[in-house]
Amino acid sequence: MTHYLQLNDFNVPGYNLTVTGDLEIRTEDLSGETSSTARVDKGVKPKKLNVSTNIKYQDAKKLRELIRVIEARGKNGEGMVYNITNRDANVAGITQVRVTDRFSWKPINGLQAWSITFTLREYLSVPEKVEKREKKTDTVAQKSEGTPVEPKTKTEDAEAPQQTASATQDPQTMLENILQTIDKALA
Repeated sequence: MTHYLQLNDFNVPGYNLTVTGDLEIRTEDLSGETSSTARVDKGVKPKKLNVSTNIKYQDAKKLRELIRVIEARGKNGEGMVYNITNRDANVAGITQVRVTDRFSWKPINGLQAWSITFTLREYLSVPEKVEKREKKTDTVAQKSEGTPVEPKTKTEDAEAPQQTASATQDPQTMLENILQTIDKALA
């Protein structure tokens, strides 16, 4: 049993507070119609925290406060990002969360209390931070230096002398000349 859960400066009220975690490691089966066990890794997804607590009917004001915190929206209308303080969350390396999926409350039979459950999803998970840190190489358009060459007309082709393969070769570098001289000497 967890004794406390704090979202920013708000202490989640209630008794029998429980926080459990889920870590999804997504893989895909590559076996097709065979008996192969081959799988491909699709990555580690953000961790989820499942929270449950009970709030007595006489503490209805605390339930209203909790609902207001859960409903809060940020600048762009997105759910608020909360700094979380909780032993079970912090042991998994979760420091920031958002409320996700659903928030529900229902009466507990035989007790004058509500059972509250909701899910928190890790915000900026470690794998997500690593992905953002990895530099993505931008595609660079190739550039050619020099002047463009105009295509020859048929009359120019007829007038130009035909060049042999040796005449069209690039001049050799100094290293190539030295190696050629050594090669001839050894032959």
